[in-house]
Amino acid sequence: MRSVGVILWWLFSVSFVFSQIGESEWEALLDLSGRSEYTRFLQACQNMDFVLAEKTIARIFSKQPSNVVVLFSYLFVSQYEGFGIEPVEYGLYKNLLIYSKSVAQGKEGLSEALVRYVDNPRERLATLIEIESQLKYVNWLVRLEIIKEHVNRNKDYTAAMDKLSDLLTRYPRYPILHYYRLFFALKQRDWTAFDSYASSSLRLFPRHPEILRICAQAAFERKKTEEAIAFYERGFQANATWHADAFVELVKLYRDNKQTKKALEMAQKGRKLYPWKKELGILEQQLRFGL
Repeated sequence: MRSVGVILWWLFSVSFVFSQIGESEWEALLDLSGRSEYTRFLQACQNMDFVLAEKTIARIFSKQPSNVVVLFSYLFVSQYEGFGIEPVEYGLYKNLLIYSKSVAQGKEGLSEALVRYVDNPRERLATLIEIESQLKYVNWLVRLEIIKEHVNRNKDYTAAMDKLSDLLTRYPRYPILHYYRLFFALKQRDWTAFDSYASSSLRLFPRHPEILRICAQAAFERKKTEEAIAFYERGFQANATWHADAFVELVKLYRDNKQTKKALEMAQKGRKLYPWKKELGILEQQLRFGL
């Protein structure tokens, strides 16, 4: 039986066009002297450049630490651990949730809904739906969060793909949307769909590290080890300081493929970049002592 959240998602995802809050009001909630910074934040998120996104939203947060749109956006980017950001359970995300409870008070309307988003993770899906229902336009950031939250709760990848396809029609050159389409196809192990999406995504973004990484993960799932290694190597050629988990994944592939020297070099480099990633230190010691 579908949950109330699932039913609400379908109802509100078609009702937002009849609502009364417009883009100007969303932006007004920012109340920033330089809104160009927030635009740069959104562009960084679209491109999955979460190092730049975190730095940008951190600057905005330092100016507007109790602004609900800033808190919402900061929580969004802090979910993406591994891009220089510490693990979710210990780092920025947890601290922001705790902080939000001390400042998110006395808000009304859309602000009140945003406050509930940052203040009560258990009601996140229903709250996101309510936020979108108050917007006259499709806010890709909110819609993507709805899709992800729906999948996390209900594992309904078919519905998620439908909603994601709608977003891609509106925003066809956002790498993050292409990434999630590949991610959902991978989760379903729908290799025909995955190969089709990968082909189109790689034509648009041939050097995007996260597009290459998800292709590498799919190749590994299909036991195509050499192809997986090649995708990872292309990703690191595009961005040598890439993602903490990408270091771990490639180190393991090198190790299992008897490329011990390359594995050790990658483990050492990754550990220096991401000292909080304990698995890299463990892998380095295992490789160093032949364990």
